[in-house]
Amino acid sequence: MTDIVKQDIIEKKIFLIRGLNVMLDKVLAELYGVPTKRLIEQVKRNIKRFPEDFMFQLTKDEFKILRSHFATSSWGGRCYLPYVFTEQGVAMLSTVLNSERAILVNIGIMRVFVNIRKLVSTNKGILNKLNQLEYKVHSHDKKIKTIFEVIHRPPDAKLLSPRKPFSNKKAIRDVISSCEKYIYWIDKYFSKAGLDWLSESLNTNKVKNIRILMASEKVDEKFMSLYKDLKKELISNGVKLELRGITDNKLNADIHDRWIISKNLCYNMPSTDTVARGQYSEVKRTTNFPPFNNWWKKSKDV
Repeated sequence: MTDIVKQDIIEKKIFLIRGLNVMLDKVLAELYGVPTKRLIEQVKRNIKRFPEDFMFQLTKDEFKILRSHFATSSWGGRCYLPYVFTEQGVAMLSTVLNSERAILVNIGIMRVFVNIRKLVSTNKGILNKLNQLEYKVHSHDKKIKTIFEVIHRPPDAKLLSPRKPFSNKKAIRDVISSCEKYIYWIDKYFSKAGLDWLSESLNTNKVKNIRILMASEKVDEKFMSLYKDLKKELISNGVKLELRGITDNKLNADIHDRWIISKNLCYNMPSTDTVARGQYSEVKRTTNFPPFNNWWKKSKDV
C-alpha cells in the first residue's frame, strides 16, 4: 500500500483555478477508490469543515474549459457542476473518509503540494509562468493546464530575466531574424526599442513587408520621427514599413497579448517596453495565430 499513488500521476491531476492549486472531486474519488457521489455526500455531511478556501464548485465556463483538457475521458451523467479541493481541502478529506487508503493517498498528494510550493518559492520564473497561466484561464483559453505541465514546459518558451539584459534583447532579435516574407507585430505598447531591434536584426533579403499595430495614444512626435527615418531607410532596401494605431475601443480592450507573426510562424511576445525595462517576461512560439488582418482593417494609419 505504500506506493498506492505515484507522484507523477498526482502531478498531472493538480490544476490552477482562481489562483489556487486544486484537484477535481472525480479525480480524488478515483484515487480514494470511492464513487464521486459518496465523496461529495461525506463532504456535505461535514460541510463546516470545508470553507470556500478548502473547496468550491466550478462555474459552467470553468467546467467547460476543464472538460476540454480531458477530451478523451468519460464524465458520465453528472447532474451538478464539479467541486474542486485545495491543498487544505484535500487534507480535510482524509478525516471525513477515514480509511487507510484515503490516509495513504493524502500523504502522496501532500508531498506533491509541498514540492510545488518549494519549486515556486525558489524560482521566480515559475511564479511568472503560473501568473500567465492564471491569466489565460480567466481569459477562457482552450485548456486549463496542470501545474507541472507549466513547470516542465518544453524549450519553445524562453524566459527573459532581469539578470540577462543582453540575452533578452538577443532573443527578440533572433525572432526577427528568423522571419520570412513579412513581419506583423502586434503590441499596444510598442516603443522605440522595437524600431531599434528591427533596424539591427531584419534580414531585408527575406522580409519585404512589415506592419506594426499599436495603441494610437502611444504614438508621439519623437516616435513618429524615428519611425519615418526607419521607413525611408527600409524603402531603399525594398522593404515596406507600415504603422497603424488601434482606435476602436472594443478592439483595444480585446487585445491583451503581443505577437510577432511571419510566414508559418507566430510568437507570443512581451511588450517592447517590458523587455527594455528588464522585467521578467517570456517569448513563446505558438500555433494560435491572432486575426491580424481583421484587426489591421479596423485600425487607422498613423
